[in-house]
Amino acid sequence: MLSVASWLEKDGTFVNFDRRFQRVRPAVPPLGEARSDFEVVRALTTLMGVDLRCTTPADALGECGRVAPVFAGLSHDRLDREGATPWPCPDPDRPGEATLYRERFATPDGQAHLAAAPYLPPGEQPDDDYRLVLVTGRRWAHYNSGSMTRRGGNLALDPVDFLSLHPDDAARYDVRDGRQFTVESRHGQARLIARVSEQTVPGQAFCSFHFPASGVNRLTSDHADTVTSRLEYKVTAVRVAST
Repeated sequence: MLSVASWLEKDGTFVNFDRRFQRVRPAVPPLGEARSDFEVVRALTTLMGVDLRCTTPADALGECGRVAPVFAGLSHDRLDREGATPWPCPDPDRPGEATLYRERFATPDGQAHLAAAPYLPPGEQPDDDYRLVLVTGRRWAHYNSGSMTRRGGNLALDPVDFLSLHPDDAARYDVRDGRQFTVESRHGQARLIARVSEQTVPGQAFCSFHFPASGVNRLTSDHADTVTSRLEYKVTAVRVAST
């Protein structure tokens, strides 16, 4: 396995869903022999006998502009000087195009073609035995970090796996804040710490998927979207088994 740098140790750019290029700068140097993704790709291509002719992430962005004219006006120097810049941006002396399709859409007739997707109910529904709906997701300290291991220092920022419950549900099932209890679904069970607050709505519970030892990922079902096959991690019926 290659030792790669974390996002805190990388130099380069990223693009968000608003089409804005933004700079990424290393906050700390990589630990040990860890290398950035860019350096790993360069090393692999060198072993394969290919010269990318890009020695830095800035060179790579310049190459993107030469291959794809919509990026030709972008550079590290420009982003450092002006901040976030949207694409298409074909000219280094003109701003990027923040709003698309002012006159027409990218369709043969220039019109937007909208279609209403039919509603499909969740693959799993709560019932009299499993009354709560569990949603799993990310928490701030572990966002996109530690997905495969728990060896990172960010674990100290938020070290305990817990289940968020609304006060009404906590009272209904006799769950006390800060106490460990068991959560069961039709697929498995997990031991979690209760965190009672109004951040979740009644009838719903939230837990992260960052802690494999707690067993949260054994609770979710294998139901998947009919088009994308993406698994249904956001609707799992659960119950409080015991305190």
